Amino acid sequence: MKIRWLRRDAKGQALVEFALILPVLLLMVLGIVEFGRAWNLAQMMSDVAREGARRAVIADVTITEQSVQDFMAVKLETAGVPVSAMSPPAGSITFSDTNGVATWHPATGTPVTATIRIPYSWMFFGRAFPTITLTSSFTMRME
Repeated sequence: MKIRWLRRDAKGQALVEFALILPVLLLMVLGIVEFGRAWNLAQMMSDVAREGARRAVIADVTITEQSVQDFMAVKLETAGVPVSAMSPPAGSITFSDTNGVATWHPATGTPVTATIRIPYSWMFFGRAFPTITLTSSFTMRME
């Protein structure tokens, strides 16, 4: 008689199911937030690389490589990227030609590529995942 009563009693079943599913749901939500942060940073890096490349290809002798790098660093800092964490080789702002050779103000018509590399560490999964390097490049021809 008691065994039938225990079978029909479902109190606590929903709580047990919720306790089993909750860690999976939290992991999924944190993963979505983490991916969103990385995607936002990648989009912002793309915009800063484009602006830096545009400044780099202007045929103006008063514009120096350091001034463009400083401009890009300020844009990144404004967006919340700690520029101090961008120490080479993990993080950097560089300019190169089509062969990847570092260059500044080549001949007119020569493509110049502005590249940003930023180390990205996961906020929630920091110990579980290694730091990755996000890279964004933009190429424009020298005016």
